[in-house]
Amino acid sequence: MAKSELLFEVSAMFRMLLKNLSQEWNKISAKEYNLTFPQFQVLYTLKMRGSLKVSELAETLALTSPAITSLTDKLITGGYVERERAENDRRVVYTTITEKGQEMIAKVIEDQKEMIQVFFDMLSEEDIEHLRRIFSSMLLDIDHNNI
Repeated sequence: MAKSELLFEVSAMFRMLLKNLSQEWNKISAKEYNLTFPQFQVLYTLKMRGSLKVSELAETLALTSPAITSLTDKLITGGYVERERAENDRRVVYTTITEKGQEMIAKVIEDQKEMIQVFFDMLSEEDIEHLRRIFSSMLLDIDHNNI
């Protein structure tokens, strides 16, 4: 099989895996936590990277600024994030995770371990390390080339 065909097949399989993960997420978390996967991604990104401007958050998650604004509006209503104006430039607004948001992330991660385990249980630790290395390499390349 030609490399381009293999890449197309891997890409299609990856999309299917993400779709299945997202559907499983929504079955459990959307009901239990009233939190969608994109909202969780915003919270998790803020937890890992700290306060970010809407444009930085949009770029990190490959979403538009209006999409980020809509997601953060809902998270603000839930008390999970807040907006803060920069002291040196009042036009700049940062989105920050709250303590309630931190607690939600911890709870969701703990509760989701079982679901994630089911999806990846058939892989050896070595295979998981390979996936981690491959995804890290791809994401780093995407970041450097602004794909």
